Amino acid sequence: MNFLPKIKKCPCCNSINLFRVNGTSYKNNFKSLLDWTLKKKINCQKCKVAFGLFIDNKNNKIEKVIWMELLECEDVCLDTLNKLQINKAKYKEKNKEREYKNTLQQIQDIQNKIRFDQSKVKIKVKMQNLHLNTGQN
Repeated sequence: MNFLPKIKKCPCCNSINLFRVNGTSYKNNFKSLLDWTLKKKINCQKCKVAFGLFIDNKNNKIEKVIWMELLECEDVCLDTLNKLQINKAKYKEKNKEREYKNTLQQIQDIQNKIRFDQSKVKIKVKMQNLHLNTGQN
C-alpha cells in the first residue's frame, strides 16, 4: 500500500487531482483494456468528469489515466471493429478487391461513429461546465 498521494492531470480539463490508491482494484469491464487493471475511479475536482487510473498487468510501472465516458464510446463498437479487421486481412490475402474495399468502408464508418460519439461527450461536458461556471440552474 502506498501512503503518498498520486498526482494526475484530468484528461478533460488538465487540472491537477490528488488521490490515494489503496490495495483494492475495481472490475475492469472495458474490452479495449483487458490486460489492464482499474486501480482507482476518480471524479475531477474541477470539471466533475469520471476518469480511471489503469495499471498494466504485464508491467506494473505503466499507468494510464483515461476518461471513462470516451472509453465507453469505443467499447460499444469494439467487437464489430475487431471482426472487420480480421475480415480485412482475409480479403487482402485472397485478393478480393471489392470485399476488401467494402470492409475498409465499414471500418471507416464505425471509426467515424466513435469519433462523433466522443465529440458529443466532450461537447456535453463543456456545456455542463459552462452552465456550472455561469451559476445557472
